[in-house]
Amino acid sequence: MLYTLKRNKRRSVVTSLGVFAGMFFFTILTSLSTGLRNSAFGMLEGVSSDVIYIIPGRTTKPYQGYKANRPVQTTYRDYLNIKSQSRMLQEVGALTSFGVKDAWSSVPIHANNKSLSANAYGVTPNHFQVADEMVALYGRVLTPQELESGAPLCMVGRELAKRFYDNIEEMIGTYITINGVPFKVVGVTQPLVDNFSIGNMGLEGIMLPFTLAVGNQFDKEISIYAVPKAGYSEEDVRREVFEILARRQQLDPTDTGAIIPMSMQLVTNIFQMIASGINVLVWIVGMGTLITGVISVSNILLVTVRERQREIGVRRAIGAKPRDIRKQFMSEAIFIIVVAGALGILLGLLGALAIGAITEHTVVGNYVTRPYPSLGLLILSVVIMVVSGALAGLLPVYKALQIKAIDAIRDE
Repeated sequence: MLYTLKRNKRRSVVTSLGVFAGMFFFTILTSLSTGLRNSAFGMLEGVSSDVIYIIPGRTTKPYQGYKANRPVQTTYRDYLNIKSQSRMLQEVGALTSFGVKDAWSSVPIHANNKSLSANAYGVTPNHFQVADEMVALYGRVLTPQELESGAPLCMVGRELAKRFYDNIEEMIGTYITINGVPFKVVGVTQPLVDNFSIGNMGLEGIMLPFTLAVGNQFDKEISIYAVPKAGYSEEDVRREVFEILARRQQLDPTDTGAIIPMSMQLVTNIFQMIASGINVLVWIVGMGTLITGVISVSNILLVTVRERQREIGVRRAIGAKPRDIRKQFMSEAIFIIVVAGALGILLGLLGALAIGAITEHTVVGNYVTRPYPSLGLLILSVVIMVVSGALAGLLPVYKALQIKAIDAIRDE
């Protein structure tokens, strides 16, 4: 077998390229898919699955003179109503922007003789315990008592702090002006689960007491989240919150789509669906390339059957049995595919290690974590290669077994 392959080196190399490319790209794509999955689910692991975010939508039905497709907003008044009227919620929290009416607009920030625009958010006293836990890199996190009292104190996200100070520790104890109002910086923070923070405020924003941000603006737009009591489902919460909001905002009692509850469990399910879709795509691309390589191997072996008619005829004439011919071509097909595939996997693993080393020390590492395929997947890949090699050899074997010794020698 090795003699035959050496005699046709160029053909053997060209034949194996398709299989090599298939397994190489499959390994790389699988590694990236694994890295994305690890990053996504790593972020979600540190977030409470009990939290439900109340997402306002649009009305789908006209009601009491109001037209359909009316945007629904959750306001400070709605927050107070939900907090006082709900029977199903254990915790109700909220956040809103400081200095502007809508919930997500940026405001001018001035510190260390530098000015820029960023988001500043007022958060309720339970925010860090319920929805968005923070870690102080320097200084400390605002206490529930400070958030409740409305003290002019704030925390600055790590990445925003870097835009003001080369040494971000120097920011602790200084004053920062937010939309013209001075606040003392008590902490430079980042989310407990890095890169997972509502509105990215744990990295790029400023956090301060909710009461300072909302004041007496009862119609100010805010974002509301809640934790249900034991025994109540997401649907129970949606129904109760909708009833409370519908009474004040003149919503059709049957227009339940105007309010959308978004639980972390739902987010996790969506991530799982996306991850599954990516895995399917990776398998389609990888296996499609591998199949192309297998077909190439089979076609090349068919050509060699014709070229080796005399050899096959002589072997049949001196007593070679069909299983000997079958073994020869099957072993050649399996050898080519396994060697080429193994080299593809090996180079793919080296590529995955390189990707892991690069992403670990760059911002890309926030989104691609430990991009290494599992051992089980690699074993499965080897099994697929062996089976593919056997399949690639079937047609050449069939053609070879059709050759009769006398005909092969005479034709030659």
